[in-house]
Amino acid sequence: MGLLDSLLGGGETTDDDATADGGTTADQMTAGRDGDGTGKYAILLNAGPDDFAAAGNGFQYAIELDEAGYEVDVFLDGVATKWPAEFAADPGRPFSRNWKLLEQRGLLAGACGYCANAFDSKEACEASGVALLSDSDEHAPALAKLADEGYEILTI
Repeated sequence: MGLLDSLLGGGETTDDDATADGGTTADQMTAGRDGDGTGKYAILLNAGPDDFAAAGNGFQYAIELDEAGYEVDVFLDGVATKWPAEFAADPGRPFSRNWKLLEQRGLLAGACGYCANAFDSKEACEASGVALLSDSDEHAPALAKLADEGYEILTI
């Protein structure tokens, strides 16, 4: 599934976990892995709905790394904490298929509670099942801890 397909295509998925327009299937996810898939990536998404192209890249990077067998955790930070509300309000918006794949594959590690409060998106995160990783007084995730745990950190 390419970036333009994600942007321009619909958001429906089929029962066999493939996207309705011929996206990635479970069989494709395990076929043709070139790497050993032992790396870990933390994607800190700071791009919100007003910067949907950059956010779409972040969604796509997470899916590609997951398909290659890497451990991937996506963290919503800053204005990116608004994404759960955006997809709840408009499930067919650009990148909705990628968002669904992130959810289905368990790649959404959570959202910064401090930022979710600051951007008035706490309730939407909670309603959509995105865990808040901190309260309104502290920022999350802890980058040093992620680095100590062996994550490569990508900031979008």
